[in-house]
Amino acid sequence: MTPLALLIIIALLVWFWQVSQQCHDIAIQLARQTCKRQGLQFLDGTASLKSVRPYLSRATGPGFKRIYTFDYSEDGIGRRSGCIIMHNAQISSVLLDNQSSRGL
Repeated sequence: MTPLALLIIIALLVWFWQVSQQCHDIAIQLARQTCKRQGLQFLDGTASLKSVRPYLSRATGPGFKRIYTFDYSEDGIGRRSGCIIMHNAQISSVLLDNQSSRGL
């Protein structure tokens, strides 16, 4: 492998890591805002990456589809899961059990 090819691979990995961190921060902020707006308690203060895969959208083109999950509570006792679906750094949808919010 040539030094140039190795440098390109390293640069792509660093770029992917930075974009992934940015998406994770957006997911946490969105989960927190969604819970606050719905009068729910955001549990654990984080969103976990469930999956990431290549994705092609007619609207936004190629990229990565990321699915984050987070936990919340309606009454402070029970625990429920929510889901955030992102295409690149754009939010596609937020799901709370049987509810959904699109284009937030």
